[in-house]
Parts: sequence; structure tokens; C-alpha cells
Amino acid sequence: MGNQLSTRKKYQQEKSSSKSFSSQTDSSHVSTICQPKLPIEYIFPLNDAEVTRLHGQHYLFKHLFQGNYFAPIEPILKNDSKVLDVGCGPHAIWLIDMAIDFPECQFYGFDVAEPICLNEVEKLHKPDNCFIERADVFDGFSYEPNTFDFVHQRLMYNVYPHDKIPWMLQEMLRVTKPNGWIELVEPDLNPKRAGPLFTTLMKAVNQLVQSRLGKPFQGKDLVNHMVEAGLREIKSDYGSLPCCWGGYIGKLMYEDLLIVFQHYGPHIHEYLDPGSEFDREKYETMIDTAFDECAEYQTFINIRWAYGKKVVSSAA
Repeated sequence: MGNQLSTRKKYQQEKSSSKSFSSQTDSSHVSTICQPKLPIEYIFPLNDAEVTRLHGQHYLFKHLFQGNYFAPIEPILKNDSKVLDVGCGPHAIWLIDMAIDFPECQFYGFDVAEPICLNEVEKLHKPDNCFIERADVFDGFSYEPNTFDFVHQRLMYNVYPHDKIPWMLQEMLRVTKPNGWIELVEPDLNPKRAGPLFTTLMKAVNQLVQSRLGKPFQGKDLVNHMVEAGLREIKSDYGSLPCCWGGYIGKLMYEDLLIVFQHYGPHIHEYLDPGSEFDREKYETMIDTAFDECAEYQTFINIRWAYGKKVVSSAA
């Protein structure tokens, strides 16, 4: 049955910083990181809770999949090989973790969020083979063709409009070397074994994503997108993350989802209770009840990965 989590024991700072979830430009809640320069539609504010979430999320995925990647890239991650992480996040956690593991390889990442302001301790731990910059993915990838041996992207389901997905994959192909690999990791947006309240919350999130982007870019569609882009030797599978049950991994998933739903609250309210004003306290009670329901129903979410090779014909 796994261990049910106490959803009543929240981080104290979340109660005292609720304003940060309604305004991503409120600098009073950005203490240890750079002042963000994000588009208005960027839902997740760069505050301490979000930085903590991104750290926890990385190790949640690493624990689930027992590693940081799936493509057969070990033979090529040496000498002067190069890796790109698209949408690496302000903390570039995956990128730094990989750069430590493969010191002979060069790792590049970019994100629309401002890179973190590293303090002296963090600077000591940032590998010299890791390069991070601020850039908007929709400006095009600022790299020469055939630059990278491996291109990685994770959790961009709430970024790409549906009609931009083919363009995104073509940009990835453009900067990937012949016989290089492209890897994508995305969730399925419909949870499994979900109770009625958690289903309502997830449906509201999906409605918000669809209203902004059209058909979501999600896990179950990765292989089809890769086939249409012309990738070859495609492989895919998934792992299941328990929500608020299942011991340690369920606890990490709970902590991630808690902050996600708090971020989303003001934005999905119109789908939950149209015509009324957003009530933070009422909404957090709803989240508590939904998480208790997850433990009862043993709800889980599938996270899918897929990778493929850029194959260039001899006639090209």
C-alpha cells in the first residue's frame, strides 16, 4: 500500500509567501536568485520555493529512472563532444550533474529564465565544462549546424504551441551532428487511478495549457513527433510516479505537485469556479483534500521518454 503522506504539514514559507504565486514580478519574494526577466505568460515565479522544487524534481526523475539519460551516448561523451540542454532552467541542475559525470565533454544550456546568481560556494561546484545562457527558444537556437552529439529536453509541455512542435524538432535536428542523438522527456497529462477532485485539478491545468498552446506537447505523443521529424532508431518507455503514496518517491512527487498547484492556482481558478474571486485559503484546502484522495486511490502519473538518431543519407 505504501506510505500515506500528511498533506497538512506544509512548508511554513509557503504560507508566508503566497503573494509570489499571483505575481511573478514581485521582487520581495526573490531572495537568493537573480531578478527574473520572464514573459507575462510565464506561470512559475523564480522564488525560493520554485528553486527547491526544481532541485527536488531533478532527483525525483533520477531516482525513478536510475540515471540522467536513456540514449546510448556513453561512447560519445568524451574528448571534445558537446551536449545541449534545451530549457535547462535557471539552476541548470541536469546540465551540471551531467557535466560533473563527464568532465571531458562540454555541456551547453539555455533558458528564458535568467541563470542563477551563483554565490561563492556554488561557483566552486559549477564545472568548468558547463556553459549556461539566457535565451528564448522561439528566437531559434543560437548554434551552428551539426554542433552537438546529444540534445536533451525535459518537461516543456507548457512551453510549445502545438504548431511550433515541428519547428522545435527541426531546430534540434539542425544543431545535432550526423548520427547524434535527440532525447525528450515529458509527462502524460492525464493521471492514472485518480479520484474525482484530483481529476478536476488536473483537468483545469490541462484546460489552461490548451487555451494557451493548443494540443499539449505530452509524453504519449513523443514517438509520433519524432517519426514525423525524420528521426531514426527511436526507442521509448515510461516510468510511473506515485502521487502522495509509495514511500520516498511519493513524498518527492507530493512536494513537487504541491508547489506546482500553488503556482497554477490563480491561473486555473476560472476553470474550477467561474465567476468567483480566487480564495487562496479555500484553494489550498482543495489541494489538501485532493492529495489525501491520491493516497486513497493510489494515483500515479506516467513520465515518458523517447530518443532517436539523426541519420543523414549518403546521398545528402
